Amino acid sequence: MSKRWLVMYEVSQKQRYIFRSNRLRENIGASTIIRWLTDEPERLFKDWDVPMPFPLHRSVGGGNALYVFGSAEDAETFANELSLGVLKHLPGLELFLVMDVMEWETDKLFAENATSDGRTNVLGDMRNKLAAKKNRRVHAVRQYTWGIHRLCPDSGMPANEYAELPGSSEKVAKSKELNVKDRYGHRTLDDFDERFLEGLDVAQANGQRLKFMDQDYLEHVLGGERSAKNYVAIVHLDGNAMGTKVSAFLRIPFSNNDDYLNQYAKFTADIDKAYTTAMRKMIEHVMREYDCWASKIYGDDEQKQHEYSNIVPLRPVVASGDDVCFIAVGQLGIELARVFIQYLQQESMEIDGSPFRFDACAGVAIVRRKFPFWLAYELAERLCGNAKKRLKQESDQWKTVDSGDSGQPFEASLIDWEVAASGDVDLNVEQRRENVYRTKEGCLLNRPYYLFRDESDSRYIHPSNYMKGFLHAFDAIRYSGMARSKWKALRSVYHQGRMAVEQWVVQNQFETGLRLYVTLPERQGEVSAYFYDAIDVMDHMIRLGEVKAQ
Repeated sequence: MSKRWLVMYEVSQKQRYIFRSNRLRENIGASTIIRWLTDEPERLFKDWDVPMPFPLHRSVGGGNALYVFGSAEDAETFANELSLGVLKHLPGLELFLVMDVMEWETDKLFAENATSDGRTNVLGDMRNKLAAKKNRRVHAVRQYTWGIHRLCPDSGMPANEYAELPGSSEKVAKSKELNVKDRYGHRTLDDFDERFLEGLDVAQANGQRLKFMDQDYLEHVLGGERSAKNYVAIVHLDGNAMGTKVSAFLRIPFSNNDDYLNQYAKFTADIDKAYTTAMRKMIEHVMREYDCWASKIYGDDEQKQHEYSNIVPLRPVVASGDDVCFIAVGQLGIELARVFIQYLQQESMEIDGSPFRFDACAGVAIVRRKFPFWLAYELAERLCGNAKKRLKQESDQWKTVDSGDSGQPFEASLIDWEVAASGDVDLNVEQRRENVYRTKEGCLLNRPYYLFRDESDSRYIHPSNYMKGFLHAFDAIRYSGMARSKWKALRSVYHQGRMAVEQWVVQNQFETGLRLYVTLPERQGEVSAYFYDAIDVMDHMIRLGEVKAQ
């Protein structure tokens, strides 16, 4: 029998590590470090001047990495050098690692209905060990300094190194963590270009190659404004019904462990391909509509519009399977999320001969440029979770209309957002909305909104449909001809209740020809304010064109 030694590990609190600072290059560097650590550790071993033992297999997905070695010595060397390298060279990064040994011919990495005498779920055992290790963190509180260090002005951590200011020979004290991220960010600033920008069918007015926005763009294009132009959007997307796809994959009768690893690699590659395609199509979409939004971002200066015509108004930070995060110009964040999801809904994959389509939920946090990115990401993640919660709560009602296909109980995507106009952010999204937006008639807000892929679907006319409900209200405001101040006044009156709204409409001769409230059957007949969500973002959203159905 042949033994195999397995090393499984994962990085904890990834997003907090990535968004600890508000500098794009440091965000990109942190994302690169995590990606190399899981997918290509040999690149880090080379930087550390340590030879990496050669693995027989590697498998990355589901938030962790698995490396399989032919000897205990190689596995132990890999685990030791990886752990030591993280402690020495990557401060601030938290790594959890476990090891195991198995009989490659008789034990199974995973087998749903195994009949052998060996172990049948080695991967499950290792993931349980990894979870247990995370749950018993030895250091719940970490002491970073004894109070005798100079502090890094960007992170508040001990400033144990110096860094040169951009465009200057002057040096400033800085934490090693941010210096390391900055160096990796500088090396890999253009890594996403090949994946997402090369070969796109977009013509730039200035003839330059497409580039994602960078720190200079944030500071000089967005930084000088006190209006909505000073906002950025942190967009977090997470796939729906991924558990259904994983369950379908695990029902495949794998012939052996090699077959499992090969098919799992294809499974994760298919998911990655769908999300990559959606990102590329979203970028093509927004750049083809450059003339529709450029003046709203850059003003009427035609020279400035020409100069920035090759700058994509976003920057991918995380793009790993169904976990996607990007930073965008604030006024484009909501619509970019919508466009991404609609292109994703056009993608599909096959698992053991059955087709599976893609859906996702998105959370969009629109914040001022100097707002802490880690907190903005936390808000975006909570908003995405809130969208998923609505989908789960209402899925039983939708089943009576459409049971979905391929074992997926309900197919839909949702999008939720918040505009953080001040530094005071409550991460308990649901409770805050109950406290602030609840009237005796119901909750004023209708979001999160659904995104359906089929206009012929009977659910398409639902008032909580983004395309039919929210955008209809948003466009009504744009083309109403009424002063924006009146619309904002209506938002304030909404809080006083339906009777107050009816009186205010008469007194102010506010006639739109449209309903001001809608009834939501899934909320036991409660009503929501039809225009509230649209008024809320009227200064913070630029409308993009619709995605054409395939």
